[in-house]
Amino acid sequence: MHKHRSIVGPATGRPHPERGIALAGVLIFTVISAFFSAAVLHALSVHSRLVQDKYNYTRALYLAESGLNRAAEAVWTGYLNANPLPDARIAWLEDHYTDFDQEDVSIGPDGDTYTVKARRMMTTGEDEERLIVFEAIGNAVGGIEPAERTITRVIRYGHDQGSIFDYTYFLNNFGWFYGSSITANGEVRGNGNFEFQSSPTVNGDVYASINPDVGAGAPGQILGSYNSWNLSTYRTKAVGKPTWRPTRPEFEYGYSGESTDFEFQQILEMPYLGDISRFEALAQQKNGELTTTASSGPAMPTHINNVIQGPLFLYGTPTNPIVIDGPVVVRGDVAIAGYVTGQGTIYSDRNIHVVNDIIYKTPPIYDKSAGANPNTNAAYNQAADFLGLAAKGNIILGDYTSTDWTGNVAPYIKPPFTKSYTDEDGTRHNGDYTASDGAKSDGTVRKRYEGTWTNAQFQSMVNLAKSLYSRSDSLPRRIDALGYTNHLYAGRAKDAVWNGAIMSRDEGIVFNGSVTMNYDYRAKQEGEQYIDIDLPKAANAEPTIWLEGPYEQWVSKLDPLDHSLQD
Repeated sequence: MHKHRSIVGPATGRPHPERGIALAGVLIFTVISAFFSAAVLHALSVHSRLVQDKYNYTRALYLAESGLNRAAEAVWTGYLNANPLPDARIAWLEDHYTDFDQEDVSIGPDGDTYTVKARRMMTTGEDEERLIVFEAIGNAVGGIEPAERTITRVIRYGHDQGSIFDYTYFLNNFGWFYGSSITANGEVRGNGNFEFQSSPTVNGDVYASINPDVGAGAPGQILGSYNSWNLSTYRTKAVGKPTWRPTRPEFEYGYSGESTDFEFQQILEMPYLGDISRFEALAQQKNGELTTTASSGPAMPTHINNVIQGPLFLYGTPTNPIVIDGPVVVRGDVAIAGYVTGQGTIYSDRNIHVVNDIIYKTPPIYDKSAGANPNTNAAYNQAADFLGLAAKGNIILGDYTSTDWTGNVAPYIKPPFTKSYTDEDGTRHNGDYTASDGAKSDGTVRKRYEGTWTNAQFQSMVNLAKSLYSRSDSLPRRIDALGYTNHLYAGRAKDAVWNGAIMSRDEGIVFNGSVTMNYDYRAKQEGEQYIDIDLPKAANAEPTIWLEGPYEQWVSKLDPLDHSLQD
């Protein structure tokens, strides 16, 4: 048998030779481990520096972005708050665009900084826009390796008609079509959900937007169903209806024969009228004029230049129509009915009351046939009548003094159907348009949807409009106008046709029979290439070019964009 050998040896007595061999092995292992640990620590150190370098490199970019965005926003705020006239805003921009340059602005506890300068203003050939070239430098100094990055950005400051004018029906709220006899020949949009009941018809696209401002129930969904006509059916039904929306591909923005749902969209900003006196300068600059055959008293010729103190009754006959030329401001309520000719927009600092039909003497004509030439009627349509109605208050249809109106409309223009909201100027509204709002001229209480006339005065205007159309009621059948209000568009109508658009926050139109909405192609966002209609506009600022590197590096690339340098 073999004797067992212990490597360690006995607990006492002289050590075995194997113990020296074991100690040497431990020392060798320790040395190797030390070298390995040193290598790992060195690698970690190098990696840490690389991470720190990359972190600082990225942070320097964010610093430059932050500084540039702050300066661009400061310029935007000043531009926005300047006089609303495009010329005045551009003049302000030219004088002040460098006012917000900043150097070595400290950010955070590590001593990081940014420097931003507006290096240049460029023209584009358009009177109502400018391009500002900003340069920003970000310095990230925290850690071992500091980093610096420079960016150059071009931002366009303009004064444009909003894209909300691309729609025949736009609500800055939930959109709703309840009724099978509703037909919209054009795109429709809500800054919230859009709901359909009873399968109305939409010959255009439908948009719904995510909008927490109108409540948690506005995730931007399209609810219910609607019908659409194919191109052949649309063209057949459009025969004899010259104001209907044209078709595509003949017209770039015409109806294609298909409708598409666009859910979960971003909201569209609605230009805010605010203090209507801001538009008085516009009316004076454009030398707006308005002629009518009736004022607030008996029928009589009336000529208005630019601005007039209201309330005002506008009444036009086939032989003596209302004539409009450019923008006109009325300080007070407006009541309107009858025939209209010319092109322009009426701004009211309170309500606009449509007490019966509004009819163009010379409406636009669109050929919907296959292969139609858009240029055939282009010159005619450019000169055809166009009326914009822009109310700081509300747009109200029909005779609000009648029990028919109060019984059928009032429930839809107060909570719970409407909701409270805050205007852009901070004014809070409880959403109740039936609430008291001052007094009428005879001292009686006036509701928000009512005018400042006495009831007797208002009824006399309603009766005059009835006699014009030989009717027993005041329910409009045809409204040739683009109506715009930041508040309520509501009232009574019957078998009504809109040739233009409906744009508002809240809508409470109650109708008998049917409703047909025909989009006026000339009101397109790009519509000023057709006519100058002075609809409400919104100032905007948008980045157009993003470049990495200092401004001097890109001068030769930017020069071709500057209209003032071109021959």
